[in-house]
Amino acid sequence: MHKLIETANIPMRVSSSDGPLVSIGLPVFNAEHYLNECVGAILAQTYRNFELIISDNASVDGTESICRRYASSDSRVRYYRNPRNQGATFNFRQVVTFSSGRYFLWAAHDDMFAPEYVARCISVLENNPEVVLCYSKSIEIDEQGRSVERKEQALAADSAHVRQRFRELIRMDHNCQTMFGVMRTAVLKRTSIHGDFPDSDRCMLAEVALYGKFFELPDHLFFHRSHALQMTQQFPSRQERMARLNPDRRFLLVFPHFRQLREYLLAIHRSPLAWNDGVACYLEMPGWIRENRRRLSRDIRYAIVRLLHPLRAKYRQWRHTASADVQNHEV
Repeated sequence: MHKLIETANIPMRVSSSDGPLVSIGLPVFNAEHYLNECVGAILAQTYRNFELIISDNASVDGTESICRRYASSDSRVRYYRNPRNQGATFNFRQVVTFSSGRYFLWAAHDDMFAPEYVARCISVLENNPEVVLCYSKSIEIDEQGRSVERKEQALAADSAHVRQRFRELIRMDHNCQTMFGVMRTAVLKRTSIHGDFPDSDRCMLAEVALYGKFFELPDHLFFHRSHALQMTQQFPSRQERMARLNPDRRFLLVFPHFRQLREYLLAIHRSPLAWNDGVACYLEMPGWIRENRRRLSRDIRYAIVRLLHPLRAKYRQWRHTASADVQNHEV
């Protein structure tokens, strides 16, 4: 799928007066089960000039002690603990806010990278300015770290045409593991970064693609763990996941797919595209609406059910009270 990109060896610098070249952001919450494996794989990277930013959403298990141990033993590790759980969205955004590197990489506490992952991605990005995000093929692993399957997907995000890249990234059938690639921080910080709705990672990736190409390394260097505690397995419905992303959400009515549509339109609006490229991307949206009309209608049905539920409860209470009054009157 990709043309071979010539890369040069990059010095594996341990420190720099200009600070780390790469920021790795690790948002965590009750992550003790896999955290040691994850952090161990990050600190074992052959590329050394990075900072590891850990943002802890007020974990109540052994996460804090594990993080503090790593922070005290390795100067590259910075640990922040939130006073309360502010949701996954806040945590994912915070590690980006605290980043200082030219490049950024999100990490998940239950996933792992091969030792050469960061070095290989940085080599591509340093030598190819038109590439904004570099990632690798991935392998699905289980709770014990055993390989389950290789994750292959045809994602033409390396196209020179911005409309083609945008069309690929707004598809609902790709797995979004591309977000765990190394990307240019300046580009990421111009996007929505991470929204408080399901598929916000898909929106972020589509917006990043408006700024340049993606590049997929041909080797399987990323290991994505599948387990029962994942949010997508505990809460399969996008509507159910909305509250977990932002626990401070006031509104009970949620429209995740309509929100996704809105974010795509906003991404095109705030991007620095030439007018003809912007129009071309806007023209992709009617097709997206047509392909996802059932998902959009489910949003509406869910909202109607949520509206009717308290009314039905009040009606049942009224019927019960009325029935009791009738019985008392007859007695």
